[in-house]
Amino acid sequence: MRTLLITLVSSSFVLLGCSDAQKAAEVTPAFVSTTKYSNLSCSALRSEAERARANVAQLEGNVDKAYRRDKGAEAVAWILFWPAALAMNGNDSEANQLAQAKGDSEAIRSSMLSKGCNP
Repeated sequence: MRTLLITLVSSSFVLLGCSDAQKAAEVTPAFVSTTKYSNLSCSALRSEAERARANVAQLEGNVDKAYRRDKGAEAVAWILFWPAALAMNGNDSEANQLAQAKGDSEAIRSSMLSKGCNP
């Protein structure tokens, strides 16, 4: 019985890596063209940069929360009912939103640099 329990627990830890959920730090920025920011003044770009930073921070929290929730549910699913773990979708929606926000932030920064704005 003890050997079976050890096998199940160790197998569940191995299978925890099966989810495609990402931590916020693992999300790479999406490409965002600087064109939509090219007509803005330095003052407007600074305002957009501040808005983008706040948005990225909020979305990073959402991604990390979804990551923890997904990993916890995955562990329970593998232990109690393993077929349910195969249907888990990770945190793709939250990660995509974060990637877009990070891309916006980088595009704003690039626009500011090209215009010679002070950050």
